[in-house]
Amino acid sequence: DAAINRGNSGGALVNLEGQLIGINSQILSSPGSGGGNIGIAFSIPSNMAKNIMDQLIANGRVRRGLLGVNIQAVTGDTARALELPDAAGVLVSNVRPGSAAEKAGVQRGDIITAVNGEKIDDGNVLRNKIAGTLPGTEVKLSVLRNGNTVELTVVLDEFDPETASANQPAQPSGEAQPERGSGKLGVTLQPVTPALARQYGTGSETEGLVIIEIDPAGAAAEAGIAKGDMILEVNRRSVKSAEEVEAALQQSGDRPVLLLISRRGTVTYLTVRLN
Repeated sequence: DAAINRGNSGGALVNLEGQLIGINSQILSSPGSGGGNIGIAFSIPSNMAKNIMDQLIANGRVRRGLLGVNIQAVTGDTARALELPDAAGVLVSNVRPGSAAEKAGVQRGDIITAVNGEKIDDGNVLRNKIAGTLPGTEVKLSVLRNGNTVELTVVLDEFDPETASANQPAQPSGEAQPERGSGKLGVTLQPVTPALARQYGTGSETEGLVIIEIDPAGAAAEAGIAKGDMILEVNRRSVKSAEEVEAALQQSGDRPVLLLISRRGTVTYLTVRLN
């Protein structure tokens, strides 16, 4: 047992049998440790490092597969909101236009439960599995959609680091006039208009409701929702008016509510426990 210190990055991590199991990459340092190891270090698994090495030798560069989706964890609250039997799989919050996922029929709101028959319960596992697969490879996805399992075949695109980072829209400025509130959520809503879209940087979304006021002690604020966020769906149902939001909230009863939110052009799901 030997500590990993500064300068050891790239060194071998071996087990008690002397077998290579990883490549040392990072250490965890406390503010008062002077950059030294406090007993916690991180390594890249040897299988992942070997895949990278083999590609560098063969091609001079690393090629990674790309599915073309944004994903997030299925929490216990998410499972209850969607009336799922358990919190399994990863939730697709966005499908990029023209991507491999879109061509294969993956939809926003799908829950990916398996890749090539291997169960997926963690977003990092899915990312690593896709990234470790060469572009052009066929991948079988098992997807839970509206309570039914759908099998999809995806031909992976190639990850391009030059275009991976999306442009950030402008920050919100100015104020809008309130139109209608949602007492259960603790927000004031306004249907999106071109002026509001510019003001709050809502991206390409043209239908939904912008949150122009929020109660800091309300259910929405407690869930991490902020002024300027745009509500696109409530429990997988598109909403275009405050009345539709209230109707969807009423139907949830005591269950948590799953909201599809657009924040400065980034779409994600958030689960809200109603007060």
